Amino acid sequence: MTETPDVTLDDLAPREDMVQEDAVRGSPQTGYRFSRRVVVLSEPDSAAATGIRSLQTHLMAGHLRDGRRGMAICSPDRHAGCTTVAVNLAVACAQAGIKTLLIDANLYHPGVAQFIRPPAPTGGLCQMLTSDLDVPADEIHRQVLPNLSLLYAGSGVTGFLDLIATRDFKRLFDDCMRDYEFTIVDTPSGASTTDTRRVALAMRYALLIGRRDQTLMSAMKKLIEELSTDRVRFVGTFMTDI
Repeated sequence: MTETPDVTLDDLAPREDMVQEDAVRGSPQTGYRFSRRVVVLSEPDSAAATGIRSLQTHLMAGHLRDGRRGMAICSPDRHAGCTTVAVNLAVACAQAGIKTLLIDANLYHPGVAQFIRPPAPTGGLCQMLTSDLDVPADEIHRQVLPNLSLLYAGSGVTGFLDLIATRDFKRLFDDCMRDYEFTIVDTPSGASTTDTRRVALAMRYALLIGRRDQTLMSAMKKLIEELSTDRVRFVGTFMTDI
């Protein structure tokens, strides 16, 4: 099932009650602000950052080397740490010189902006999918860091499931995987919405995230079965700890 081994990432599962208390690091070049939970920036020598870089190395040696240009980050558990892993992994890939795009496709509970805060309110994936112009709106933030671009979830629209079910959604993801060396997509919890399956199907590959001693194996197996039915291939599993 997996191409990479289970990896334990200490102290990296997101804690929603800590968002306002987290100190952030300013980026004088771009005006973006980075939470301390982006450990590959704030604590590059920590065990957590080492775990992320180990995962990134596995992906470069297999997934990317074989010409696969994207994947969805999925979990059956909302609090397993999908967004934390997605953000840290995207930054680590960019640091390794890979032209990377991070997409927040969790339209119900978007979280990427809690880790990388834009200089001003911004649109995102929702706006690109609802644009009625012949030339769709371009909401991608380029060069947030060297080699790192970002597409936030956006807001102000309803009917998220309908948006993700459109052909425009699949076409957008195909365009991103053509324009970037690696596209990482943060998805909603698989236990709460079918959007996870739609996003993973669009990307064709998925990395599963579980939280040690919390995410149920039965829930992981159910998500694996559902994604396998959709012919989504698994890159591996990644375990986070409290």
